[in-house]
Amino acid sequence: MSTSDENRPYDPIAEFCALYAHATIVVDNHLYILQGYATYVRNSRRKSGGNPHLRFINLSQTIDVARSGEFVQVVTNRTQYPENIPQVINPSLWFEDSSNQLLLSMGGTVFRQSLVLEDELNYNPGAPGELWVGTYKDNVFNDYGDNTNLFDKWGRGQLALENQTGLISSRNTFYDTTGRVGYIVGGSVNTAPTNSFITFDFNDRTWTNRTLPWGTSHGNSAMGSIFFNERLVHIHVGGYVNGSYIAMNHARIYDTETQDWYTQDITGTAPSTRGDSCTAVVSAPDGSSHQIYMFGGSMDDSRNSQYFSELWVLNIPSFTWILLDNSREGNAPSQRSAASCNIVKDHYLLVYGGKKAAVASQPAECEPDGGAAYFMDLNTLTWLDTFEGSANKSNYSVPPPISDVLGGNGYGGANLLAPPGGFENEILATIFAINGTRAINPNGTQPPGPGSTSQVPERDASPSSVPVGAIVGGVLGGLLLVALAALAFFCVRKRRKAMLLNGNTKLNGIVDDLPVGGRSELPALPEGGNYQYHLSYYKNQNSGYYQDTALGGSQGQPQVVYSYELATPGHPYAHELESPFGPGAGGSPNSATRLVVDNDHELPLPPTPPSAPQPQH
Repeated sequence: MSTSDENRPYDPIAEFCALYAHATIVVDNHLYILQGYATYVRNSRRKSGGNPHLRFINLSQTIDVARSGEFVQVVTNRTQYPENIPQVINPSLWFEDSSNQLLLSMGGTVFRQSLVLEDELNYNPGAPGELWVGTYKDNVFNDYGDNTNLFDKWGRGQLALENQTGLISSRNTFYDTTGRVGYIVGGSVNTAPTNSFITFDFNDRTWTNRTLPWGTSHGNSAMGSIFFNERLVHIHVGGYVNGSYIAMNHARIYDTETQDWYTQDITGTAPSTRGDSCTAVVSAPDGSSHQIYMFGGSMDDSRNSQYFSELWVLNIPSFTWILLDNSREGNAPSQRSAASCNIVKDHYLLVYGGKKAAVASQPAECEPDGGAAYFMDLNTLTWLDTFEGSANKSNYSVPPPISDVLGGNGYGGANLLAPPGGFENEILATIFAINGTRAINPNGTQPPGPGSTSQVPERDASPSSVPVGAIVGGVLGGLLLVALAALAFFCVRKRRKAMLLNGNTKLNGIVDDLPVGGRSELPALPEGGNYQYHLSYYKNQNSGYYQDTALGGSQGQPQVVYSYELATPGHPYAHELESPFGPGAGGSPNSATRLVVDNDHELPLPPTPPSAPQPQH
């Protein structure tokens, strides 16, 4: 083996064999794959390195799952994906459809010795607030065939982000295309978990850094984001929080309207503790239930790793776990963590990539022929041998193992509209009301919901026994109350407006003085204590729910714990590019069973973190 051969960049096709801690997004029937840790094979040795190439799969074609690696295309044209985009893991990858732009930010920086660079001068460690924007071009003709969608015209925007000392690696991100706001919950800076809660407002191009009230997090919980009556909520379960993996029978819920955190117990047999699973959300056609599908994950310490291959579903608003699959047969993906999950063509779950290794610090084991795309038909809960991307599109149907528990059928019509024990907070009952109807304890009287209308097929409807006169009287009385409430609101608003025009910003006691950011301060986090202790503390201090607050003043140093293959500190990057916002703003590698593991490019084994609960199977 010559020195020149050893030092040349890895071939992104011939030597590539696995990818994890990456980011994916589906745009116009194409799965785009960016960043992450790749495993490369050279001279029968397996090593980890960055992934400096844009990869994509055309989902309009027929894909043989056993040969899925052959359907992954690699963009080597540096005009369409510049080499000086930072190589990171677990970045935030969003798409802004109003401007046809791909937004790439954050992520943990890849070790310098693990970088894959054609030109060392293009090395860019990135910086907090740095936002890379690629403009999307539809139906362009290029080297990859007609009707292929690609991003080009990349530019960099350096936007201010206060109270953030380094790039943050988090798998818990979401972009609200309606409000044009991105969310990054928790995550790691270098090897330290943070308590940061970062949002990006695309409308005014600003970052905001808030603090999580429940402590530090690696940003590797199971997360699902759902709209209820046009109200966005984020649901988090499990993950590595405050120094240990926490149980999967408890949800942390963020309401974007009130900017408050709440908690809710989950029923059903829960998955074993884990982090780094992947999730995707689908809703019943009638909106009576929402499914957060969760695949895989792992629980690691410094010496051993346990990987999972189950497919679970967390049903909302009943907050009920159901195990759907753990077959590991046929073309089902093996145990893995840090994969990506996407819903394609309404009812297919696409799992791409992921890591499995005997020891957390080792490179990921290779996928057969470098392929790592797996498809499940959620309507039948079947892992596919062949994905027919050209077939006519059909709708999602709630599968029987779920409707058998929730009630209803494939169209929806769920009867279980709240947790069996009720919601822990009245505000949660309001947030998770179906179609504006307040969901109550399902052990009591059921409220009217979408299942009681003619829109739900095969749903029995009994005639009402309430007299017509009572109904009419109730309707008229309700209209009178609404009119009186509207009149009172108008009078108060008119008075407030007049006082503001007269320069009276305090409104004579109608609005009290607000602290910075319009939020009240959280009580100080008590010293020591595990997640459950902090949970109880905040529930006691905040009447059963958490309250968010903008960062003000100095914050305590984050608790240092260890995480595998995370980044070294970055440095400022001075190379200027065109602002994305305008002025002012091969061959197949050898089988893994014949490989010699080389840890030259890996982190040394860290000390063992605090003990965590052992999983139960």
